[in-house]
Amino acid sequence: MKKTTLETQFVKQKVSVDKLALGMYVTELDRPWLESPFLFQGFFLTTEQHISLVQDTCEFVYIDTTRIIEKETSFLQEEKRKDIVYPAPPKKTRTFFNEISKADKIFSTTSRLIQSFLKDVEVNQNLDIEEAKEAVDQVVHSVIKTPDALMWLTQLKKRDEYTSQHSMNVCVLSVALGRHIGLSEKELKELGLCGMLHDMGKMLIPNKILNKPGKLKGKEIKIMKYHTVLGLKILKKSKGRVPLSVINVAYSHHERVDGKGYPRGIGQDKLTRATRVVAIADMYDALTSDRVYRKGCSHLEAIDIMNKMSGKHLDYALMLKFIECLSVYPPGSIVELTNDEIAIVVEVNQDEKLRPKIILLLGADKQPKKEKPIDLSLREEDMGGEMYTIKRTVKATDYNIDIMKFYNSGIIQKGFSTL
Repeated sequence: MKKTTLETQFVKQKVSVDKLALGMYVTELDRPWLESPFLFQGFFLTTEQHISLVQDTCEFVYIDTTRIIEKETSFLQEEKRKDIVYPAPPKKTRTFFNEISKADKIFSTTSRLIQSFLKDVEVNQNLDIEEAKEAVDQVVHSVIKTPDALMWLTQLKKRDEYTSQHSMNVCVLSVALGRHIGLSEKELKELGLCGMLHDMGKMLIPNKILNKPGKLKGKEIKIMKYHTVLGLKILKKSKGRVPLSVINVAYSHHERVDGKGYPRGIGQDKLTRATRVVAIADMYDALTSDRVYRKGCSHLEAIDIMNKMSGKHLDYALMLKFIECLSVYPPGSIVELTNDEIAIVVEVNQDEKLRPKIILLLGADKQPKKEKPIDLSLREEDMGGEMYTIKRTVKATDYNIDIMKFYNSGIIQKGFSTL
């Protein structure tokens, strides 16, 4: 068997993207990494799909000529195993603004239903699975048309409703990722149910442990981890037929692909795809939410943390698709432009993910200004003659932006109707 060629001396070479070939190691782009769809800084070109994505993004790149892998090497075969090729995501059939009102009703109704589930579980250790299925059906129908509307609503987080909101958000995020990797409507409905009910066991964990401000210790950790077993027991005795996949996810969503999770310590080969999807959605929403013991991360901070867990804690290939699904600037994120103005992202442009639809909120002086909707893909110029371009993501709290208040004002719903 041929061996991988790995030299110790670093040699960087500029290459036009039409000259790229399988096995090359891309070490630098012709633009900042955060202005690209690649959040891993440095990667091997292991599939034709990789090469096409680089060609669509850049004009030239730099490769490390000392890091070349040949097609026959076992290393490349391992990379191919990780880089499962999923079909291209379906095109949206509705715009954010056509779907947001309906999505709002679905989100509100389903969130209330989840709250009732949680009370039933807490009091009776039981829930009505048929009601849950009907609610998930509505979520799936909306996400299939366009995931942006419900994903935007996942940003409206209330700390005092964390458990119910988390269940709703994980449902939405799981379905959105499932849609992105080409799952059927039937599969999406089952996956959404997995996401919605994955944490039911936590309702039987004492609040003093569940909401403890400090770090859990000793027996507290054991009790918290037991929520996966409790979730399994609750779902097994619930009214109606609970799909085995849903029970499995409730029991296994804290397992790791490297086999170091709980409660059984099983690895990727024994974890269902639904479990691996929900684990990603669960972690992302938890990281980006404010809790009593810490502030939530920004989107890119959360993605950076999760990237480092990719291949160990989280599924490598699904994590890449999750990044692609959410985009660098997901709906509801707050961004700073190159002219120092602050805006909120409303809708991702599928063909130009780095140039979404936004609404300007603050001027360069960081003071409120008349809201202005801008479709960045149209390359409109600001008052200084510069093209509106996103510089970075920021936290809403850094600029006293209340996303909930902004949404309730109705501005987001009418947004681009004047364009």
